[in-house]
Amino acid sequence: MRLAKTLILLLIGLILSINSFLLPFEAKAFDAAYYVDAFKALNVKDTIGISESALERVTVALVDFIDDGSGDLTLKETVKGNEITFYNEKEQHHLEDIRLLAISARTFHLYLNLAMAVFAVLLLIITSNETPRQRLLLFLKPFKVAALFSISALGGLGALYFIDFDWAFRRFHEIFFTNDLWLLDPRTDRLIQLMPLDFFIQFTARWLITTLIINLVFVSIGLILPKFILKKRKNEPITF
Repeated sequence: MRLAKTLILLLIGLILSINSFLLPFEAKAFDAAYYVDAFKALNVKDTIGISESALERVTVALVDFIDDGSGDLTLKETVKGNEITFYNEKEQHHLEDIRLLAISARTFHLYLNLAMAVFAVLLLIITSNETPRQRLLLFLKPFKVAALFSISALGGLGALYFIDFDWAFRRFHEIFFTNDLWLLDPRTDRLIQLMPLDFFIQFTARWLITTLIINLVFVSIGLILPKFILKKRKNEPITF
C-alpha cells in the first residue's frame, strides 16, 4: 500500500510537471494576437514586402490552420506589388505536418490529464482512513515532486537555450518531423521570413519564463504551504 501511494504521488507530480510545460506552450502557440505582435516587433512585413493588414490576415490563417485546420493557406496577398498565393506548396505541406503534430500533442495531453484524475481518485481511496489533515498534506506532495522534475528540466533547457539554441532548434525538427520540409530558404520561402529564428528565440524565452513562474507556485504549494499547515494545532479541524 505504501509503495502504491508513493508511485501514485510520483506519477501525479510528473503529470503536473509536464502540464507546467505544455499549458503555457499551447497558450502561446495558438494565440494569433501574440504572433501578430511578435511579427510587428520584428518588422517582418518590410522583409516580406506586405502591408500590416495583410500580415495580420496571413498570421491568423496560419494560427487557425495549426489550431483547428480552419485557416486558409491558399489565401492570396500582394507581396512586393504582386498578388500571389502567400504560402507556397512546400510551406503548406509543412504546416500540415505541424497541425498533425499539434493534434498528437493535444491527444497526449488529454490522456495525460485523464490519467492524473484516475490517480487522484485512487489516492483518495487508498487514504480514505487517514485524517483530513493527513490527506491534505499528502495531496500537496505532488506539487513538490512536480517542482523538482520541472526545475531539473528547466535547467537543461536553459543550458541549451544559452549555449546553442540553433542546434537545439534543429534537433527538435529532426526528431519530430520525418521529412525535410522544415528546411526553408529565407530568400524565397515566406514562412521562414514570417517566422525567423529570432521569433523562436523570443517565443522560447517567454515559454520557459512562464513555466518557471508556474513551478515557483508549485514550490509554494508543495514546500511552503505544508510547513504552514504543520504549525497549526493538530486538533484544528480541516474541511474540504
